[in-house]
Amino acid sequence: MTEREIHRIRKKFITISTLSFFGVMLLMGSCIFLFSTIAVRNEAHQIMEYIAENDGKLLLPESAENNPGTNSASGSEESDGDAVSSSDPKNDAGDTDPFPESESTSAGQADTRPHREDIDWSLRRIFGIGGISGETADSLYSTRYFAVLFDTDNEVEKVITSHIASMSDSDAEHYAEFVLHSSRHFGSFGRYYYHVAERKNGGTIVIYVDRSAQLMAITRIVFIALALLVIGTLIAYHFMRILSRDVVRSEVENVERQKQFITNASHELKTPLAVIRANTEMQEMLEGETEWTQSTMRQVDRLSGLVQNLVQIARAQETATGELTVMNIAPAVLDTAKSFIPVAAGDGKTLLHKIAPNVSMEADESMIRQLVSLLVDNAVKYCDAEGVIRIVLAKTVRSVILTVSNMYAEGASVDYTRFFERFYRQDEARTIGEEGNTPSSVESGSSPDQSSSDTAVVQQNRGYGIGLSVVDELVRSLHGTIHITWKNGVISFICRFRPSS
Repeated sequence: MTEREIHRIRKKFITISTLSFFGVMLLMGSCIFLFSTIAVRNEAHQIMEYIAENDGKLLLPESAENNPGTNSASGSEESDGDAVSSSDPKNDAGDTDPFPESESTSAGQADTRPHREDIDWSLRRIFGIGGISGETADSLYSTRYFAVLFDTDNEVEKVITSHIASMSDSDAEHYAEFVLHSSRHFGSFGRYYYHVAERKNGGTIVIYVDRSAQLMAITRIVFIALALLVIGTLIAYHFMRILSRDVVRSEVENVERQKQFITNASHELKTPLAVIRANTEMQEMLEGETEWTQSTMRQVDRLSGLVQNLVQIARAQETATGELTVMNIAPAVLDTAKSFIPVAAGDGKTLLHKIAPNVSMEADESMIRQLVSLLVDNAVKYCDAEGVIRIVLAKTVRSVILTVSNMYAEGASVDYTRFFERFYRQDEARTIGEEGNTPSSVESGSSPDQSSSDTAVVQQNRGYGIGLSVVDELVRSLHGTIHITWKNGVISFICRFRPSS
């Protein structure tokens, strides 16, 4: 994993964490709004049902039974049966406290003073479920409503607007007739909730309750929640940035140490390989070539190639952190492709290219040359004998497409999903087996020259499983994608990049 990929993962972590926090907070705010609206709706429905039961009059529960003196005032038709408040009790001395503290209480005498009731915090009361009692009865004093009573012929019998100042009788009739023949008996209209019910003595009553104060309180809560949501999201974003920086710091340091180790190991391996090569060549000069000296030289060549690939990995990771600029990549692609024409011809293969003249994108010339070189080298190495290799660079409205294909008849049963894994080789088992059989072939009577020649061919066509992993890193660094296809005996590596605007 390169440093660029680590920073990309960090950005993805910040984005996902911030969006998750935003989503959770938004869900909580939506639930608060929904439950508050349901509670206001339920409370309005209970109040209107209570008013309907009293035929449009707003009476306190049990007021007629407990306060006979107020019953006549509250029950008179002239006053429309509006809510009546209880008289404030006062003591003989004119003390404003209705329940003064007693100087002393006789032993064993029960305290007959009424106690202040605690607020009902039950879930039923919080969500407006239950009858009209307790704190809900107190809210009747502030209820703003109007009612229209219809007879059995749906003619207006009475209009009650004494509990709302902003509504005239004619407007009340208009509102009532609007919902009288509606299929819904309960709902909302603007700032009002309405309820249509049957009267006890026949006819219909339409009640509208003004819940604007409660709805305004809910709206205020929603705006506060949205403000907290925005502020909280910004705080969470900055917090995630600080936290992620500390999290990925160790991974960035590990990547740096890995690159340094690869570079140092590559340079350290060059010296012993050079000594082994020199000693083997000297032995061949003194004693002549043997099977064992040739095997040693093949392994030296293999290790030298592996060291070069390790250095290539380190350079690719260093290049991947460079700055990208808008450039025309066509000359770099064409020049690199032409350099492989003699290589392919020397191997008995044909290299063809079709390069668009002007293809601009954000790139780095050294990265483009390295990418094309690795893809073409891989195509030449694994192309069928006397096969054709094609390099195509094209530009569409949405993408820049670089395609490197070659004939590969045995590609039908290949697992292409693992091609970009480092040190993975599709023919690993076959090549190791063939190389391991070299001594036994000599023992069975085969000529040393023939065995050496066959093994050399295998060694020449064998890769190290590194080049395509470097290709994958280069494509990612160029903000592109790469995928492999195989059809009709031709394997294609297709790279897609974003064109410059």
